[in-house]
Amino acid sequence: MKIQEFLAQLCEHCGVDVSTITITIEEDEEYTRVHLLLSPEDSGVFIGYHGDTLESIQRMLRLVFQRTQEDKRIILNINEYREQREEKLTELALQAARQVLKTGEEYVFDSNLGSHERFVIHSALSANEEFAGLESISEGNGRDRRLHVRLK
Repeated sequence: MKIQEFLAQLCEHCGVDVSTITITIEEDEEYTRVHLLLSPEDSGVFIGYHGDTLESIQRMLRLVFQRTQEDKRIILNINEYREQREEKLTELALQAARQVLKTGEEYVFDSNLGSHERFVIHSALSANEEFAGLESISEGNGRDRRLHVRLK
């Protein structure tokens, strides 16, 4: 079975008309990037809250296809959610940083951010010279891990 077949069957089992989806795969030396395009009405079911379902489907793909994709990491993207989420996180990071500079008080992101999401925020802040006087630190373990932005 191929990745495209697996995703098509998953969509079909979830009640999505397979003729309305598009699955494309891009491969390089390091990654197999799988793009699944669905109708906006169906995408929410497959993305889930803050991408939780998307991450679970990606994990399933990695488990099912690990033997055929030994040297590559599978990354699933549904309706360009990952790009949209990164833009939103970058915007949130900049707002938080400006608030910390204005008030001097630490800002703690209250939602459970995944490791990649924390990385996006760390990167957005470190790439901006305006925030050279700030630091972003992840504290805690597991689901209790939170990202803090504060003055150095």
